[in-house]
Amino acid sequence: MSAQPCVRIFALGLRAALVICSTAQAQPTSSARAHFTQGVEQAQLGDFESASANFEEAYRLSPHYAVLYNLGQAYAALGKSIEAARAFEMYLEAGGNKVTPERQAEVRHTIALSKKRVGYVLFEIEPREAKLSIDGRAIDAASLHVPTSLLVGVHGVALTLAGFQTFVGSVMVESQKTLPFKIKLERVPTSSTPAPVYNLAVGQVAVDSALPELKVLVDDVAVGSVGKDSFLVPVGSHRIRCERVGYVSSEVQIVVSEKGVGRVACDLAPATKSPPSEVGFVSFVIDQPGAELSIDGRRVSTSTRLPRGLHSARIRCTGFIDWTRTVTARPGFPETIMVRLAPTPEHAREMARAAKQRTVAYVLGGVGITLLGTSAALYATNGARYETWARQRDDVSRAIQGQHFDADLSARAADVQGTAASIQRQDDAALGAAVVGGVLLGYAVISWLGAR
Repeated sequence: MSAQPCVRIFALGLRAALVICSTAQAQPTSSARAHFTQGVEQAQLGDFESASANFEEAYRLSPHYAVLYNLGQAYAALGKSIEAARAFEMYLEAGGNKVTPERQAEVRHTIALSKKRVGYVLFEIEPREAKLSIDGRAIDAASLHVPTSLLVGVHGVALTLAGFQTFVGSVMVESQKTLPFKIKLERVPTSSTPAPVYNLAVGQVAVDSALPELKVLVDDVAVGSVGKDSFLVPVGSHRIRCERVGYVSSEVQIVVSEKGVGRVACDLAPATKSPPSEVGFVSFVIDQPGAELSIDGRRVSTSTRLPRGLHSARIRCTGFIDWTRTVTARPGFPETIMVRLAPTPEHAREMARAAKQRTVAYVLGGVGITLLGTSAALYATNGARYETWARQRDDVSRAIQGQHFDADLSARAADVQGTAASIQRQDDAALGAAVVGGVLLGYAVISWLGAR
């Protein structure tokens, strides 16, 4: 039995923020549309596993190219780089000229990043009818004429056939390279001597860090830029070192076993002294007051200096969906990023209710102010009428006291009484308008304050 020597482990992490494609209307059937909508909601909640399942079902029911974009993003967020690259390539092929040049460039960039996390193994097995499995998953023998796509890292390999010694081993896959791997099974010996079994025990290690472009070394051997996926290393004690330009490196010792996942926290602190050629300036303009900005898992101000390269930014604000994006710090090129936060469905309903309440408050306030203005105008005009009436009343009173009774005096006295009644009615109307206007204005103020 023979097998070619394994190569070093390499891995490249892909930080993919799910971008929701607003094409739910593209689903022509209600069932496909329901799966698509549910997938979008699950993706917004971070449940990418369920979201990818719903996008897959939506595409199966109604194979519209737009769904492939969301499916690719969900795969990328799950670290399924092979599936993500395939979905994005199908998206570009099926979408053709309907995909904008900007979106095409974005998708091709994501495909390139995904493929950096993929390597290839060209298996040559003897006998050809032997059954090959990788990481416990059976591989179709008909597909072995082309290289098998695998994520970078260590993968368990088994080859079995009745009457032959079973091969159990591993293969270490390097990013974007094709590794030939030959396995020739030998027949079970006729003697009672036990056949040797080749086995490399491996365990899983995961690096917890919000920092992109993190370089991880296992016993001084680089495993590439690590994402949120775990990678395989031989069982035993190992030194895990995390480093990146512009940051203070860290190193820990870890014992890896076949059971469970060994987790390593790599929360690197920025170097205190970095030359200007290694530092960029990034500022954020956020449309919501009180929002909290974190970069690479650390709270920072909206204007901050960062080591050059990629950084993971997150903005949180109560009532709004978290905003996440990978930003680039470029020395000598300050960047300002405009951020408009999207409200959660519950907060959106509350904002709509508050907007309606404010509209009602504005209307009531306008009516109240109008009534108060009308009341003031009535009082002002009635004051002038009262002065004229008072003079007329005094003239009639003096004429009556002088006992100059005639028809003209009687008419004048009647006019004075009629004017007095009119003035009183206008005073009552002005008072009523003032009371109603004051009540409406007060209610408008209360409603406006309640809607804030």
